[in-house]
Amino acid sequence: MSLIILLILSEDDSFNKTIHETKLKHVSWYTERSLNEISLGGLLILVVIRTIQYNMLKMRDKYLHTNCLAALANMSAEFRDLHPYVSQRLVSLFETLAKKYQRLVVSLDNIKNGQETNIAIKDDGDLEQDVAVLEEVLRMVLEILNSCLSNQLINNPNLVYTLLYKKQTFEMFKNNVVFQDIIHNIEIILQFFSQLLADKSQQYEVDAAQVLLTIQQGAKSWPKEKLTRFPELKFKYVEEESPEEFFIPYVWELVNQQWFLHITNDSGALTTLC
Repeated sequence: MSLIILLILSEDDSFNKTIHETKLKHVSWYTERSLNEISLGGLLILVVIRTIQYNMLKMRDKYLHTNCLAALANMSAEFRDLHPYVSQRLVSLFETLAKKYQRLVVSLDNIKNGQETNIAIKDDGDLEQDVAVLEEVLRMVLEILNSCLSNQLINNPNLVYTLLYKKQTFEMFKNNVVFQDIIHNIEIILQFFSQLLADKSQQYEVDAAQVLLTIQQGAKSWPKEKLTRFPELKFKYVEEESPEEFFIPYVWELVNQQWFLHITNDSGALTTLC
């Protein structure tokens, strides 16, 4: 329900802009890492990424990760001033899924060639389905990154920094027809900033702070017309047929949990809790 609400909110451009203008001093309940001076938008991205990773590894619910990715996609054109950790987690999401995808593709090829594989599966049909799902998710993550860079590159030096640091992760996909068109945009960006850094390093040795400064300066002269334009990423929550079959029992369950009256399952009669 929370994800559905977030997806509906993310359809509003003013919401997507405002969450990145809302700054949080400290998020005490986020225990994975100490977060200081992060935007509400950045925090939302982190929570959604954690949800995607948990779902892919544990629950494997297609609708859950579809809603998560749709919400990120809706917000992506307004990603701005992303915290370094948020940038790392975005790229790490792609990296983790990319490694799993490569392992499954190799295993599928081995099965088709009659070779052994160290991945326990029922049959190659299950493996093909897993590969197809990962392809869909990976392409969606690439589209989210592309949308952010196409619209907000100048406002996201930390993301460009992280992409440069992890550029080998993307190189392995540039000849894959499934991702080739999206990867091409990211490759152009990486080549542009890699050249700037190479020119700078010829003058003197650069550290992390100087790399970030070079990215910030280079972004001001970035020729964005070099990028291929893709359709705007916009998704809408669409109710399934007969939504009352889910929502009415769900609402009554909430009422039952919070109210001082109790509804029995057999007769539907109300009984007062003592």
